Amino acid sequence: MLSIFLIGNHTTAAAFTTVTCGLHYTGVMDTAVALRAGLASTPKYLPVWYRYDKAGSVYNDRCLSENTYYYFYKSEISILERHIKEILPKGSGVPDLVDMGSGNSEKTRLFIDSLLQRHGRVKYTPVDISEEFLAETSKQLSEIYGSKLSIDSIPGDYDVGIQRLRNMSGSKVITWLGGGFQNQSYEDQIRRLKLLSNVMTDRCRLIVSLDVSQDKEQIENAYLDPTGISQDLYLNAVWRLNREYGCAISTDTLVLEAEYVHSDIPEETSYVTVYGESLEHQVHHIAGLGITIDLAKEERLYLHEGKGVSCKYNINQIRTLGSCGGLHLENYWTDTDNHVAVCCFSAQKPK
Repeated sequence: MLSIFLIGNHTTAAAFTTVTCGLHYTGVMDTAVALRAGLASTPKYLPVWYRYDKAGSVYNDRCLSENTYYYFYKSEISILERHIKEILPKGSGVPDLVDMGSGNSEKTRLFIDSLLQRHGRVKYTPVDISEEFLAETSKQLSEIYGSKLSIDSIPGDYDVGIQRLRNMSGSKVITWLGGGFQNQSYEDQIRRLKLLSNVMTDRCRLIVSLDVSQDKEQIENAYLDPTGISQDLYLNAVWRLNREYGCAISTDTLVLEAEYVHSDIPEETSYVTVYGESLEHQVHHIAGLGITIDLAKEERLYLHEGKGVSCKYNINQIRTLGSCGGLHLENYWTDTDNHVAVCCFSAQKPK
């Protein structure tokens, strides 16, 4: 039986020295290269996106619906339901709707429905790492909306999706919902905002959901809930490594732990770090990757790249983040508990 320990606020983060400081993909992602880099790093890690195959997407949906401690989903939905007409930019033209990390597109349907009410038709471009899950969701949406919704799905990582945006003229509403944006490293957040700012005109808007909660206990319970529902999502990366590349790490030999690290510095964020700590010394040859990994007793296998995941922000940090990425925070909406901010960014005008 897997144990779960929740560790309190730490004033300093673990030191991370990696073989690569972040793989920046400009085309089709080479999963094997990314996995080798993560497992050869100090400390070892599996990229956060690797958990999101079809099974991981199902685990994610289960967390959203069954983890009563997970506040983000409920807070985000409440904001969108109350403010969707304000969040969508006004204008006579029909904007293309681009959905970064679309998942099951449940929340994005609020945007689709509102745009259809205004314009009668919508072009929808979902971007998702799981090609199989993306195809199933696109098929379901086509059955629901018929010819009113034109779907041009993009299977791939965020960089692939942003690259395709260069070929899309006209106004765009780009959504980044469900915490997908904040699960990147801070450096990748800024890098990708810069890429987006280069393809956004003054008629484009970026809508991003960000976690603004600052409560340590509430955050830790949300990401490693006491009932254990969320653990399958995190461990899916290990199970997938075993299944796809011939590794044999038993998750019974890992203690899943979480740490919340707080920061008020404008050029930083607070964040959560999640890892499995090895209960024993274990050596595994991974035939599909052509490498052998040596996990010492009490060594940590991080389940994300970078020093943390699931960033938490205050409004000053959000403004700074946008400015560093070449974007201007136009407006934001929060829920009554101040857990989530749905933020609207526009491209900064050159001075």
